[in-house]
Amino acid sequence: MASATPPARLPANPTNKGPIRGLPWLNSTYYLVGYPPVSERKQQILATAADILEHKSFAAFSYQDLADRLGIRKASIHHHFKSKDELGIALLKFFQARGDALMAGTLADAKSPGAALQMIFEMCEQVMFDGEAKVWPSCAFEVDAKNLSPAMIGILRESTESFQQQLANLLEAARTGGEITFLGEVMDQAATLVSALQGARTAEPIMGREHFRGVVRQLSRSLGMQA
Repeated sequence: MASATPPARLPANPTNKGPIRGLPWLNSTYYLVGYPPVSERKQQILATAADILEHKSFAAFSYQDLADRLGIRKASIHHHFKSKDELGIALLKFFQARGDALMAGTLADAKSPGAALQMIFEMCEQVMFDGEAKVWPSCAFEVDAKNLSPAMIGILRESTESFQQQLANLLEAARTGGEITFLGEVMDQAATLVSALQGARTAEPIMGREHFRGVVRQLSRSLGMQA
């Protein structure tokens, strides 16, 4: 199958323009796409928390970390997010919106269900690890699952189930169209793909990037999508 090139950026959100003050590397037209318009300060808090979650788990970082990075008082953060749980819920919705926007763009650009699956595989590394294209901070929430509130667990579950269902729909359509082949039930295959990608993401800091790439290549081969 011909390789499809993923979009370099998600569509811009016209209500959140320009780089976020204090974070010149982070352009809010990309980072907050799909998220409801919020104040600049709230954007700063969300974006900075997301950046911290690249290096710490959700349980390990504090409002003091945020305040130190932003150069503001903790009271200012509490004004926008009264509790860490409220901030966590906002972050999860924030990343879910970005993931949904990326999936929508992929489906719109793909020429077929099989092409959409190939695009998803090809952009996995980009959206999981690489700079501003990242959609989800690596394992920042999953490793703390036992300590998260029921509301946060519910959003995580909803997000995973949504992605799994989207994959299942593509798998069914691609198999029906003769683009791919696999044994077993569609939902089981979708669950296997999701779990393999999550596991490879978790192992990447220890095993290295090539280990992750190898898992992604094998998933593609297992569906008959590449030699």
